[in-house]
Amino acid sequence: MTIIQAREITRSFEGMEVLSSLDLTVEKGEFLAITGRSGVGKSTLLAILGTHDRNFSGNLLIAGRHTCDLNSSEMAALRREYLGFVFQDFYLLPSLTAMENVILPVVFSGGNLKMARSQAEDVLKMLSIRTDQTKTSLLSRGERQRVAVARGLVNRPSILLADEPSASLDEESEQILFNLLDHSRKQQGFAVIAVVHSKSVLKRADRILELKDGVLHETI
Repeated sequence: MTIIQAREITRSFEGMEVLSSLDLTVEKGEFLAITGRSGVGKSTLLAILGTHDRNFSGNLLIAGRHTCDLNSSEMAALRREYLGFVFQDFYLLPSLTAMENVILPVVFSGGNLKMARSQAEDVLKMLSIRTDQTKTSLLSRGERQRVAVARGLVNRPSILLADEPSASLDEESEQILFNLLDHSRKQQGFAVIAVVHSKSVLKRADRILELKDGVLHETI
């Protein structure tokens, strides 16, 4: 089942074309790794696929829906239903516990807190994160990154978008993170689209695409 389809995506900044008639299809449950040198537009592509950047030409379909046809409230609902995000710099609030950080997006979106807390407990347990009252500022980097992943998964998304999620981790923490993420993906069936440079992580991917000259190229 196709979960994301991008057609002729073009994005420019100050007259410079970063993405050029780019096409991409992602299937449910797939782990797609995106590589490319710094500055070629990998984060821009993730922002477009995640519906945060709408200043592009072309068509983006998520779960068969044309995102260009949606207003802001419809887009927010689609994002809440289908998309999860993991960032390299975590963006956790250090004074909050793991549980509080994980359910924060639900608080902001006005979702069901009771249901969110139940789902958060399941995700935290699946990712081996303790659910006590320890503040995230006291957790290790590896633990904080797993909390960030849990936050991305709390709404049980169909697609998890990750921008170099293990770039700031040591090799052991990176392997722990992706072992848990692989296990979660196989259990829940969500697709992962991740900007990745680590060779050991790239070996886990179903497909590797290199972003070069504004388009994606299959790599062997």
